[in-house]
Amino acid sequence: MIRIAVIDNDKLVPAGLRALLAGTTDIVIVHTATTVAGHLAARPGTTTDVVLLDLRLEDGSDAAANVAVLHATGAAVLVISVHGDRRHVRATIRAGASGYLVKNDDADKLAEAIRTVHTGQLALTAELMTLINDDPPELSPQELQVLYLYGTGSTLAATARRLGIAIPTVRSYLDRIRAKWAATDEPVEDIRSLVHEYPHPDGKSLWQA
Repeated sequence: MIRIAVIDNDKLVPAGLRALLAGTTDIVIVHTATTVAGHLAARPGTTTDVVLLDLRLEDGSDAAANVAVLHATGAAVLVISVHGDRRHVRATIRAGASGYLVKNDDADKLAEAIRTVHTGQLALTAELMTLINDDPPELSPQELQVLYLYGTGSTLAATARRLGIAIPTVRSYLDRIRAKWAATDEPVEDIRSLVHEYPHPDGKSLWQA
């Protein structure tokens, strides 16, 4: 039996998932929560094999960070969302998610994905696999430096001070990054989220500073 935990803002979602999985004999929902913290506080421990995680929780927590925390418990993480864009998929898979489902997928796809991640394999549709295999727009070394510092919490002023440039120059680099993503038909609302798109390179660099 595959034991499932569901973490979703909408308290009606677990009921809907139970209905979708009613025809399965090898999958059971054993725990529900509305936040990752609430899930962990319940100490599900070894009673959970797979966690179905809503991408966007109302507590404002970062999706990739949530995946990393849950992955560290030993459970496989299957992200479910109404969004299927590349940034979300790539960030959560890099953080340790074993799969990603769009919420309009049917019961058969859900059950198949749960079984797949339970066996240690990656559960992604061909469409989403194509998305994550696409390279992000190429950034210059200066743009990467600005993105890393600003994207990991530095203010405009702190980023400018760290790099020895003016604040308007920092803004100019950020505008260039937005323009490059907009040119790929993926406009960016929060540029800080892009830091997940560019893994830390090996060797000495600002990524290790």
